[in-house]
Amino acid sequence: MAKDRVLLDTCIIIEAFRVNCWKALCARYGVETVEKCVEEACTGDPLNPKRVPVDRKLLTSGLARVHPVTDLERATFSINNAGLPGLDDGELHLLAWLHANQPIPITLLISTTDKAALKAVHMLSWLSHVSSLETLGRAAGMDKKQLQKLDAHFLEPWMAQVRLQCQQGIL
Repeated sequence: MAKDRVLLDTCIIIEAFRVNCWKALCARYGVETVEKCVEEACTGDPLNPKRVPVDRKLLTSGLARVHPVTDLERATFSINNAGLPGLDDGELHLLAWLHANQPIPITLLISTTDKAALKAVHMLSWLSHVSSLETLGRAAGMDKKQLQKLDAHFLEPWMAQVRLQCQQGIL
């Protein structure tokens, strides 16, 4: 049986490493991302006490795919979607890759906590593909201690609230 595919952004990857559920996610899902999110997850200020170290080898060995995104794909996405909110580089690359590789397979789930990215996903009619890290983690067998460590914006109630705000035009 093929694994469900999930496309993760930088923040989700970092949080999965922080709460030590990366291996469980990769065992349960075909985890994918784009090159920019790998780069972002593995960098940062090493002197920042809140920085979560992400081991590049462990990260990439767990991924089913790392998608390159071309300048043309990013430019085409930006031109075709000029009304979208400003996006961070990682989210821009993720959405440009999705845009270039439509239609989105029904089994592909997207996980992000960036509100601008979630608004953009809604505007692109892809909101039904979005999942919280909590929901993904529960299906992957995260234990109660790991789930309790998740920051609020990785939990399903936060995601449900943002989905509703998008659908109501509040966000």
